[in-house]
Amino acid sequence: MSDWLPETPLLFYPSLAHKLGSDEALLLFIYRDYARHAGMQAEDGSVECILPKARWLQLAGFWSEERLRTASESLARQGCLQISLNQGGSVRLRLLPEPAPETKPEPTPADDAHAPGAAQAAEAQTAPVNRLPVYDTPPPPPPPPRGNMIDRKGPAPTFGGSIGWRRHKDELQAIFEQAEERNQQLHPMQLGWRPSDMFHAMLPRHSIPVDFAEACLDEFVLYWLDKDRKESNWDQKFLAWVKREWVKKQTRDAREQRYEQDRAPMTGGSNENTRRDSREKRKRITAAIMDIKDTDW
Repeated sequence: MSDWLPETPLLFYPSLAHKLGSDEALLLFIYRDYARHAGMQAEDGSVECILPKARWLQLAGFWSEERLRTASESLARQGCLQISLNQGGSVRLRLLPEPAPETKPEPTPADDAHAPGAAQAAEAQTAPVNRLPVYDTPPPPPPPPRGNMIDRKGPAPTFGGSIGWRRHKDELQAIFEQAEERNQQLHPMQLGWRPSDMFHAMLPRHSIPVDFAEACLDEFVLYWLDKDRKESNWDQKFLAWVKREWVKKQTRDAREQRYEQDRAPMTGGSNENTRRDSREKRKRITAAIMDIKDTDW
């Protein structure tokens, strides 16, 4: 039997749906579940987390981006969370704690002067208090101490707004911004590229002639034009290319020199004497064959 329920189920609270809306109730649970594992709790009881935009869209992958944005803005208007989109593309999410229910103020003696039993209440107030006050609901627990939280400096940012507090960049956001800066410094190979003056200053250190490097330039440019690759400094790539080709040329020259040296003894005077002796021998044999009176052979 095939499994029709492959993923972890999402909880849907009907009471929240009546209060916030069906999409908002489901999205609030998704945000709370994600913040429980990846969030950071603040001193006021809120939980804050920063996630890339692609990860934010995956939280509710069954919705479109417009529907997810609309539900998030609705939760922000209803005071459930604060959400903002940073310049680097990451999403800052801050889940607010549920406000405590309002308690009715205790009546004062002046207010209860005309109420029935006011005299008995006044007498009770003059008596010593021997018991603690009783509340309808327990007070909210104090948040755990956080020594590394940064003091808030203003209202939280919202979608489309430019106000909010400044915080130090967390590690994930710093990594994203560093990667974006590196990508902006990369540029592809272009036809007609030429090395800089720094490259020509490095050639004498490796004993490479400038003419040899210029001869390798066209092949280097055509090779990397087809690769569709980006580099921040093509001089380093070209220097490695020229050094490799220079080593190959020196190897070929040394091999040819050894070959010429090995052939030199074979082409000297001894070889000439051998050919002369062979010609004289052929002449003697031919003369002996042509002499019809000589029958020694």
